[in-house]
Amino acid sequence: FWLKGCLKDTAAMGVLGSVVKILLLHVVVVVGLLGYELYFLVTGHSKYPGAAEDPEFKMNAAQFTEVGDASVIKLRQIPRPACCSDTQILVKVLSAAINPVDFKQRRNPNPEQMVPLPKVTGYDFAGTVEKIGTNVRSFRDGDAVYGMLPLMGQRWGAVQEYVVVDHSIVAHAPKSIPLREAAALPLVGLTVVQSFEPVVKVWRSNPIEQQRKVLIQAGAGGVGTFGIQYAAQILNASVATTASAKKSGIVKDLGASVVVNYREQKFEEVLTDYDAVLDVVTQEYEERTLASAVLKPGGKGHYINVLSTDWKENDRESSVVFALAPFLKKWVYWALALSGRGVHYHCNPVAPSGEGLRHIADWVDAGLVKPIIDRSFEMSETAKAHEYLETGRATGKVLIDVSQ
Repeated sequence: FWLKGCLKDTAAMGVLGSVVKILLLHVVVVVGLLGYELYFLVTGHSKYPGAAEDPEFKMNAAQFTEVGDASVIKLRQIPRPACCSDTQILVKVLSAAINPVDFKQRRNPNPEQMVPLPKVTGYDFAGTVEKIGTNVRSFRDGDAVYGMLPLMGQRWGAVQEYVVVDHSIVAHAPKSIPLREAAALPLVGLTVVQSFEPVVKVWRSNPIEQQRKVLIQAGAGGVGTFGIQYAAQILNASVATTASAKKSGIVKDLGASVVVNYREQKFEEVLTDYDAVLDVVTQEYEERTLASAVLKPGGKGHYINVLSTDWKENDRESSVVFALAPFLKKWVYWALALSGRGVHYHCNPVAPSGEGLRHIADWVDAGLVKPIIDRSFEMSETAKAHEYLETGRATGKVLIDVSQ
């Protein structure tokens, strides 16, 4: 009996040891994948360090020194950024645009390394070059330019009279539209283009005779209005979108051939067999999309999570688990799709890119895409602009007029 007991204990310990090894292996894999994803997320922005302050010159800026509602944004006089390192340029900002990331950073505590305080709001800008670094060859004083500042690690923002930025993440503004309108393009344009990059790569390696079908969720929003145009004009896809009846005409004019009134219909009940879905309403639509027949099965469909959260303030905005979950889902779905099951899952964070902005400017000048602007606010009204954007009612983008 004693021997049998020892054998049973030994066998039990062996099983337990195997289970522990498997669990540890899973932990190592998860940590490794998250580390890989976070590396590219952080380096996409941190490789463009912010400029130092130049106390000799002052400028106006819409800045907040603490997190909270829109009232924390104040118009202040702050030192100008110092110009310039060898690869930087000084831009006098004409206009800026705000995006959901701006009010989400403003209303939630963030690690100092990611969103240091005090912080100037805004990332999209358009303006003219006033000075260039010694190694800059692609720009000259007086050039009209536009760009997106890095989303992490800097106190500077776009709603300030001057920005200093690395020349590699700026591009000449489109010539066919007023310069101030170019500020409506960078973040939403780069979000759409970069989100579709892995999808387009697969499509090019596996061409089909039929026209691709793409669903753009929330088609009347900032990302949605650009996404419809990109899918229809650049990808030559048949585009469906979700929008209210009031905004159906706008999204049809942009290129959507199918419009689902989300207030009266469930998109998953009327749309099937789509090649890709670009989703900016993931908190509501992801589960419904992946549990339905909206996307082509068998590893052929592509679900694109643009890493957004609800417009209304919610716990998910500050949840580390919610922020990291899409990166793990991406690899799980990748393994399934590789074996011919499920769908592909994508979640590429947007990063500054001068090359991407050059493509967008070319498309604008060719008449293929255009900025959709809801309204503009004066720089002194930046807090009101935040409040308006937070309602979720804007059609396209909201601009801030920074200078004349």
